[in-house]
Amino acid sequence: MSNVLILKPEPISSATASGTAPGYDPAYVGNDYMGIVWKSTAGSSATLTVDMGADVLCDTAMLFGCDGATGTMTLKVEASTAALGSGFPGGAWVGATLPFLAGSEMPKNDRGVALWQAPASPPPASRYWRFTIAGLAGGQATIGRVVLGAAVPLARNFSFPAAFGIRDTGSIDLSRLGVLKRARGKKLRTLGLTFQSIHKSEAEAAVLPLIEALGNTDMLAVITDPAEHAMRQRRAYFGFCVGEINAVWRKADAWQSGFNMVSLI
Repeated sequence: MSNVLILKPEPISSATASGTAPGYDPAYVGNDYMGIVWKSTAGSSATLTVDMGADVLCDTAMLFGCDGATGTMTLKVEASTAALGSGFPGGAWVGATLPFLAGSEMPKNDRGVALWQAPASPPPASRYWRFTIAGLAGGQATIGRVVLGAAVPLARNFSFPAAFGIRDTGSIDLSRLGVLKRARGKKLRTLGLTFQSIHKSEAEAAVLPLIEALGNTDMLAVITDPAEHAMRQRRAYFGFCVGEINAVWRKADAWQSGFNMVSLI
């Protein structure tokens, strides 16, 4: 088991693609509406390039809402600095070709999740990030959200127990005559994690800035165990935190914090 992966998305300035189906603008990968997606034209492969507006240090990318993704698809990530430009010339960083899906077991909603983590020789802070999706076999690539940034570095994992649940956006009641009144809604996954032993340096450098930036209205991506595994897609969450988020300084080098989140995917 690996320590939890926590990632706050860096803002995406713009996005372009090698080909786009009508009505599925690549800019959609930068918003949080998971039903509004980018879809490529049909072919054997497709590229999606996101412009961060400036050089940004990123070591993790997660692609959510990848409808129709299959185990034969692959992903390659490239990075180019502002100085090099968006043409990805010689000198741009080129990653290895990896399996597209984060695991072989699909989420219950069948919306694929892709994961890229920087290797031992990582890319520099870069403005332009290109995702090449191959193995489409004449099909189309679909992405709902690109989450790109630097993962929160925590030496100690979350404490047990961890909480996994569902928020049902529907409603159910009885009329005064005892007749069932039901309005079905979306059932969204929830996740609750607590960290009992965060180092003081981590709390001050990473955790406090994170919760101050998040509040309850900005998004967070989490993989409870990012180790390579068939179930890794199902361990991925993307959504917002509910309730108060805080950090408690309980010992000289042991801070406590945690969050409860509702996942949109």
